[in-house]
Amino acid sequence: MSQSLELVPVRLPAARTWSTLAAAAALALLAACGPSYPNCENDGHCKQKGEYCLDRKCVACRTTSHCPNAATDKCVECVAGGCVRREGCCSNNLDCPGGKKCNSGACVAECASNADCVDGKICGPAGSCVRADASGCKADGDCGTGLQCKDGRCINPQTGSCELINVNFEFNEATLSREAQDAIGANAKCMAEQTTKSVTIEGHCDERGTDAYNLELGNRRAKSVQNYLGQVARKLKARTVSFGKTKPLCTDADEGCWTRNRRAEFKTAK
Repeated sequence: MSQSLELVPVRLPAARTWSTLAAAAALALLAACGPSYPNCENDGHCKQKGEYCLDRKCVACRTTSHCPNAATDKCVECVAGGCVRREGCCSNNLDCPGGKKCNSGACVAECASNADCVDGKICGPAGSCVRADASGCKADGDCGTGLQCKDGRCINPQTGSCELINVNFEFNEATLSREAQDAIGANAKCMAEQTTKSVTIEGHCDERGTDAYNLELGNRRAKSVQNYLGQVARKLKARTVSFGKTKPLCTDADEGCWTRNRRAEFKTAK
């Protein structure tokens, strides 16, 4: 006995139906992936970057609690999605510029009286602790050739008037040695005696090194002297200029000559 198979027709969806299904699938896939970074709708879209969603953008923080060390550093705060340090705030003395200290979260003057200073230092006019002998020279050797130290000033024995002396530096250095500080102190006393209102500090170098490097080094030397002078002669106006190696005092190729040329000179208005 033979059997016959009955074919059942299958109706295929119309082209419009296929388009609708494809669009729905694409929307579902897009919803699963979320917006492209840095756009976001919630923190989950920024989690992989360790960030947070703020105004539909992934940012480093939304609140200060999101900032690293916020729990222990009271100076940290979240501003416009970024972790920054609050201006003028400090956690320790390292957060404050030179000559200041951290007190109750704010940078203040290092000292108000000599009692605030240690290691034999005294409280200078700018509110920072300076060496007690920074007010002038102690011996003739602190002054220039032919000058004598008297009452903390470098004196020309022939005229009896004080003389401004050069401040010398070590090779490739712009930091002030103890002798350099003494020289600045002696010059400060001398200019006070002469009622000097303003001074130009010239930075000089020896012949070694390029012109560009020595101009920059001369500038750092002059600035270093200017900063220290501001502590011992607060009312004196001082400007700086660098001549690099263009104005040597001598031209011999030896250490004695190079030492003389590595200097800062004080020039007052006539």
